[in-house]
Amino acid sequence: MKHSGRLTKLFARWAVLTFSLALLLFLVAGTTRLPSLRNFLATLSAFQLATMLAIDPELVEERSSTFGTKGASVRVFASLSFVATLVVAAFEVGRLHSLPSVPAQARQASLLLFAMALGLQMWAMVVNPFFSPEIRLQSERGHQLVAGGPYRMVRHPGYLAMLVAVPASALAIGSWLALAPAATFCLTILKRVGMEEEFLLRNLAGYSEYVKKVRGRLLPRMEFRPHPRRNQSPRSASIPAERNQP
Repeated sequence: MKHSGRLTKLFARWAVLTFSLALLLFLVAGTTRLPSLRNFLATLSAFQLATMLAIDPELVEERSSTFGTKGASVRVFASLSFVATLVVAAFEVGRLHSLPSVPAQARQASLLLFAMALGLQMWAMVVNPFFSPEIRLQSERGHQLVAGGPYRMVRHPGYLAMLVAVPASALAIGSWLALAPAATFCLTILKRVGMEEEFLLRNLAGYSEYVKKVRGRLLPRMEFRPHPRRNQSPRSASIPAERNQP
């Protein structure tokens, strides 16, 4: 019964979010007859539902709760920049038309890139039960280092996904102009990454060792180590045996 109630609450939250965002963007665009906008909303909505169903229920509650104090202003600004990206994109393709339209193939490629980024973020959230919007140690949940899944390649795969997804969303909808608020979003997230990295180094056990092992903060860093040279034999050893004989 409790599980059924949780699912009902989850679907209701997903439906409200989906309807609210779709209503906002269609009103801004002035029409619903924009295939690129409809495709974007369908992709975003599908991944939102899949993520809500896949991640820890306590994490769902944490992500929907009120903002805490650590990093709250950065989170608010990032959220506003993301919404601004979508609003500007919808307004540009629906009403303004100030710049040439993004080519259809580029829109499709951007939508695919957007979906891949959301997939990476969902993977990170499934692997990491402490994937919280707040910069804090979740002591009540036994917060510990997570180094599996995408965290084997980069230290902040969720933020990497965001940095790809938001600019891709602007192009998927069809707007070059929306890359401006998308750039603001990316700069905000980069600031957030620095704040979180500093906090984890100071407070999370084992994180400093993890940094030494996984050197890429947002992009994988491959270390190329030269093969050790074999010990060369003395010069006389390279002389054919028959020449050493009297």
